[in-house]
Amino acid sequence: MHIRHLIQLFTSVWLLIVLIIVNISIYFLFHHMTIRNELERVSQNVEEIAQNIQPNIEESERSAMLRAFLPADGMIRIVNENGEALVSVVKNPEIANLPPVFERSQKTIRKDEFAIAQHPIIWDNGEVATLEMIESLEPALANLQLLKIVLFIATIIVFIPSIFSGRFLSEMILRPINAMIRTMEEIQQKGAFKKIAIKHKPKDELYQMANTFNSMIAILEKNFAKQEQFVSDASHELKTPLTIIDSYANMLKRWGKERPELLNEAIETIQSEAERMKTLAEQLLLLAKNEENWNMEMSKLDLFEVCKETGSLFQKAYEREVHVKSLTHAAPFVYADKDKIKQLLFILLDNAKKYSSEPIHICVGEEIEECYFIVEDKGIGIPKDAHPHLFDRFYRVDEARNRDHGGSGLGLAIAKKIVDAHRGAIAIESEEGKGTKVKVWLPRAER
Repeated sequence: MHIRHLIQLFTSVWLLIVLIIVNISIYFLFHHMTIRNELERVSQNVEEIAQNIQPNIEESERSAMLRAFLPADGMIRIVNENGEALVSVVKNPEIANLPPVFERSQKTIRKDEFAIAQHPIIWDNGEVATLEMIESLEPALANLQLLKIVLFIATIIVFIPSIFSGRFLSEMILRPINAMIRTMEEIQQKGAFKKIAIKHKPKDELYQMANTFNSMIAILEKNFAKQEQFVSDASHELKTPLTIIDSYANMLKRWGKERPELLNEAIETIQSEAERMKTLAEQLLLLAKNEENWNMEMSKLDLFEVCKETGSLFQKAYEREVHVKSLTHAAPFVYADKDKIKQLLFILLDNAKKYSSEPIHICVGEEIEECYFIVEDKGIGIPKDAHPHLFDRFYRVDEARNRDHGGSGLGLAIAKKIVDAHRGAIAIESEEGKGTKVKVWLPRAER
């Protein structure tokens, strides 16, 4: 069964059950109140008659008084201890057939369709008699029957529109779901990403579901674009080293055994290109991976100590002089992943090492809401027309020069991604012949 039919069936059946329960409750409440009021009224009339009736009065006067209190559809009589009716006044002959009952105590009961009230009185001979008043409940029961019909009609009047309202409700609830199904079917058929068109924004759960679906499609589209970019970049960048390896392998196959000097050259070249392919593949995988999947271990770091430690490691590894200086008296704390910050520093220091021969300087400072560090070199610098493209993948200021240094054009793209993952910023200032200065801002942590 479709969800639409389930919703419609559930809402209709549940409303019908509620209406039946409410109407039954209303009917029995009114039934109880009506019968109780009728019995109380008859009881009050009997008490009033008992207070006014006097023993040893004329029969005509007693009958006249009883007729004055006689209900429109009832009977009043006086019953002795033997159960005989001493006086009887009646308008409805059917009521006269009810057997007289002697009762020493005051009592009001309902018997079938009649209300019977009994009150003890003193009769002319001094004996105790029972004043009995009987009134038909047919008018009250007729009103209750009318109420029953009214409630039944009201139930039908309310239930029929509820069927259409349930259908409308199910269509309203399932509209974004059906739109999502059609969108997914279209994506499946055409192989193109598409979002649900949200015409209005009531900010309810249905809107949130459609908005979440659109966000998911955006993420999938972004990941698919990254995958295509990764495949394109990998095929483009791996083409050259694979060609070199293939050519040297063919050379080894032809003349490797006869020319030992060619054998050594080919092995070194193949090993070098294999290492470059490995590094390139790792960089491409890092760029293709989402920031959410980096599993960064964020902690409170002293930025100066991290720069100092990284600079010392770089200096020992590459035998290049690195100077680290703090521009603030207090320790500049940031909330970041230590390994990623060290990787960022290594990328910037490696670029400074490649294009300069003088010592590299790292300055650490802080601003109002951010801490920063600057990596500065006195190298060859970067032309101004290349500045807008420095963070593009595989961009090289000088293709031949970067190839000689073994660069792939991915270092600054990775650096930019690391900075973005920390909600920071990066900027490069450079002038040809004077050097390059890279400044990185990171969010400041609470001291």
